[in-house]
Amino acid sequence: MSYYNIQDPDEAMGMYQRAMMARGGRPRRFDEYYRCYPIAMMPGPERESANHGGKIFLPASALDKLTQLHITYPMLFELINGAKSKSTHAGVLEFTAEEGRCYLPFWLMQTLLLEPGDLLQTKSTDLPPGQFIKLQPQNTNFLEISDPKAVLETAFRNFSCLTVGDVFTFSYNDDVYEIAVLEVKPDRERHAISVQETDLEVDFAPPVGYQEPSKTSGTSTPRSIGSAMAGKGGMMHTEGSMAQAINYSAIAPNSNAAAVGHAKATSAFTGSG
Repeated sequence: MSYYNIQDPDEAMGMYQRAMMARGGRPRRFDEYYRCYPIAMMPGPERESANHGGKIFLPASALDKLTQLHITYPMLFELINGAKSKSTHAGVLEFTAEEGRCYLPFWLMQTLLLEPGDLLQTKSTDLPPGQFIKLQPQNTNFLEISDPKAVLETAFRNFSCLTVGDVFTFSYNDDVYEIAVLEVKPDRERHAISVQETDLEVDFAPPVGYQEPSKTSGTSTPRSIGSAMAGKGGMMHTEGSMAQAINYSAIAPNSNAAAVGHAKATSAFTGSG
């Protein structure tokens, strides 16, 4: 059939709508098994942007089955690695994979603990439009991005949905950043939300490895502090341009935690001058 080669999701949406108008009945669930591989192993040109997104490649026959089942757009899927009891969710980018195969971004392969050629269960699903998401950068290099809101808005165009526990990646200025999903709202049974066509409030937890600067007692010398910071990339200020952009003052440790950290730092540096 000619629509097997359709690559534009908007065209697929129109096809679904026409099919639903022509056929009655309650939609059933798409549920298929595929041998999965990373996008980097897919024949044809490189697909770097797809590798840093949240959409998969399915075979042409999947579109036919989805149409017959009256699956509505946007097409969202629950991905299940039954052998490792791992699951998450994704959208679909194209129906151009070979029959019996699907291709995933590498971060999805890692999330699901998959090896190339493993069997992956793919089930259609519905997820609520997201209202809130809390993210945690996995490296402090995220703090170097001057406008994280604009960068994430661009990155999210490559995603259909996100699930608590995901550690997704995006590329910016030739660097790859990893971001963990800590919390979503509404938080229902699947702990996942759709991020398409919705106003999404984004909050950040401090990046992994981030430490609040600690004041030291008068017994510590600048030399000893400098020695302790050697090789650690220098001091990070909590109210720099990036910190202000993501409201670090609101997520910094509370006064009690800061006091404990201050006491430990003082103890560690005392007498080291």
